[in-house]
Amino acid sequence: MTSRKRRPSGGTGRRGGLHSVRGFASAAILVVAGVLVGWLSFQAAMVRTLPATAPAILRFAPGYPDAVLARTATRLVVQRGILDAATLDAVRRAAAAAPLDARAYLILGHQQLLDRMPGRAVATLEAGQRLDPRQRLIHLLLLDRYLRTARYADAAAQFSVLARILSATQPSIATAMAKMTMAPETRAAVRQTLSTDPALERGVLIALARSDTAPAAIFTLASPAARADARAPESWGPILVNRLVDRGRYPLARSVWQRVYGLSPVQAAALITNAGFRKTSAAPPFDWTLTANGLGAADIRNGSLVVDYYGRDSGDLARQLLVLQPGRYRFAFTVDPGKTDAATKLYWSIACGTAPSGDRNTLMTVPVAPSAKPHRIAAELVVPAGCAAQTLTLRGEAGDFPSPLGVTLRDLDLRPLSGPASKAA
Repeated sequence: MTSRKRRPSGGTGRRGGLHSVRGFASAAILVVAGVLVGWLSFQAAMVRTLPATAPAILRFAPGYPDAVLARTATRLVVQRGILDAATLDAVRRAAAAAPLDARAYLILGHQQLLDRMPGRAVATLEAGQRLDPRQRLIHLLLLDRYLRTARYADAAAQFSVLARILSATQPSIATAMAKMTMAPETRAAVRQTLSTDPALERGVLIALARSDTAPAAIFTLASPAARADARAPESWGPILVNRLVDRGRYPLARSVWQRVYGLSPVQAAALITNAGFRKTSAAPPFDWTLTANGLGAADIRNGSLVVDYYGRDSGDLARQLLVLQPGRYRFAFTVDPGKTDAATKLYWSIACGTAPSGDRNTLMTVPVAPSAKPHRIAAELVVPAGCAAQTLTLRGEAGDFPSPLGVTLRDLDLRPLSGPASKAA
């Protein structure tokens, strides 16, 4: 029987040792790779979870591409595009590591604009836009370049995309376009582009009306259709008028108001707008503000102001802002027959300013006293220097017990007087 030769024990031990060395090396490589993958995963999770400027990001993942691009994109807005060389070098490294991230194209394209390389900048930004069509800043930068170079079709496409992206915040587009209208190099292009989009034009004009832009510049920018739209309650005309009133520029506000609502020279010269109580297209504050609520109702009918005051609470039933020059005036009106109660009072007043009734410097108070026959009531007042605007108010004062009052007023008249004030005043 043939006996098997046994392998030397020493050989087995040497080969087993070799296997152990290789296994140890493989295990070491796997451990290092595992740690590296774990660290990269940790960095990625941290970048997704924390803000790009968080101290932990700056400490543990300062060069991570996503962190670099997010941090720099934020600085691009906060620092108005001024970035140092080290930051730009970090962005270029991040761009090489993450070639499909559009933020790198945004940052580098913007820097090329600052470096006066508009052709390269547009190519870079357009490449970034192809990678991320929803990158808003790229759209705005391209929009600006297209307008400056008269690429109106491309500009219109940018408007269309931005309107879809910013559907809930479209005023942002209007605000950006409003700024472009103030720049001489883009003003004409913006006007031509806005003429094709009435809704966007209204938004731009509203943004300008809320800003410090001069009214003349706004009227110059507005198309004929936009000037006709200005009198709509939600359009730019009332916003512009109220902005001027809030800033105390009363004569300019009334002039703009007259232009917005297309008043004739005769209507514009009247001291009280619509003193004859006709149906007009004008609106407050220089035309009537009429009440219709639990206080009562004031309504214009057949050349008269028909007032139903319920007498439960005190308050204003009709109001109008005036812009009178300093001097003496005579105020008069006609009261038609109506029902009244001694406990309830109704009166006209003229006071300086636009503050609530109790806080104004009252210049005149005239009771409205209904009677069995029509009668005329008149009074005088003096507007002092420094009283740039006045409020004409029809106010009801409630008595101890609710008591309704109905009256019809017509033929208001306010005219300047010469000479010293009479004893009646």
